[in-house]
Amino acid sequence: MDDDLTLLLVRSDSLPRLGIYNTNTDKKKYVHFSWAEGAERSLKIKVGRSVKEYSMESITESVSALISKGEAALSLKSLEWRGVQVLGDILHTTKAARSEADLSLIAENKRETLWYAYTPKRGKWYMRPCFVPTEAEAAILEQNQRDDVPKPGFLLEEGNLPFTMRNAPVAKEIINATPERWSEFLLPISKGILFGFSDWSLAGEHNFGEAFWKYLPNASFRSEESINSLISAGRPLMAKLIAYLRLWPILSRIQMESVPDSAKLAESQQLKRRERFEMTGAGDRRFKTTRFVSDAGDVSFGIIPETRLPGESDRVLRLSGEDWEICLETCSLGGDKDPQYTVNSVIGGMDVKDWYACIRRFC
Repeated sequence: MDDDLTLLLVRSDSLPRLGIYNTNTDKKKYVHFSWAEGAERSLKIKVGRSVKEYSMESITESVSALISKGEAALSLKSLEWRGVQVLGDILHTTKAARSEADLSLIAENKRETLWYAYTPKRGKWYMRPCFVPTEAEAAILEQNQRDDVPKPGFLLEEGNLPFTMRNAPVAKEIINATPERWSEFLLPISKGILFGFSDWSLAGEHNFGEAFWKYLPNASFRSEESINSLISAGRPLMAKLIAYLRLWPILSRIQMESVPDSAKLAESQQLKRRERFEMTGAGDRRFKTTRFVSDAGDVSFGIIPETRLPGESDRVLRLSGEDWEICLETCSLGGDKDPQYTVNSVIGGMDVKDWYACIRRFC
């Protein structure tokens, strides 16, 4: 950076660390690269009797250059592309229902999927895509639609379900129709995880990133055992990535902001309260959530943490009534509508949208 500060890329046998080296005092501090995601912070170091401050803008530029140099030196390119393959496998992994009851009341452990199959002992098998399609994707689904299969599903041949839908003909057409949604974002995310950016593990840990370093170097990195282990290590991240992909066309139209008091804001804007419920978010944190409706039919959600983290505010989500109904229907996977799960999915999708924009500055 300058005569007083040097940034280092430090690696052992797992996630790299960002080394912050005060050359004036000869002191080093090692942090995960996720530290650099905090755009609101600055870096201060002691220089003699004074304190020198560096903006995150200058830190971001240097960290990005450091990662670019580190990639070549650490031979990470092959691991990054292996990560792309694994993420594609995981995100297109199917869940299945064996009965009509399973279709109408989706179990919680089967909700985190983009492809939900109906595989009864007797009767036709079909796959239901569980995401909001773009216009081009809707046309592809329509071409594969048959009158004897409920919309928006398509027939499956009976037998063993594919472990992942990624290479299925219909899925390939959809991925190729909107690469910016399905494929182009995987490389920056793979790179970010390998370098130790956030993966939403509990207590600030990086369980999925550590699992990446454990499994990707092995020849069997795409085996069923490896994929299952990675899914287990990355459940918080996978839930958010699936929510992002599921609601992708709508997320750009949703507004999310932090406010001191969501209830007072709703009152000042003369919004009508429609329902209130408790919601469990990432890390089993509980939130009190209220849905408000404007005279124009737009929907707002005030989300209040039951126990606040230091400096944490309320959150407010805003979207049109039409978009809320689309989210509610899509997140039901064809079963019963669940406002709590849908709001969690919207928040998860927006979290990834903001996080992805952040790590693109580095990766």
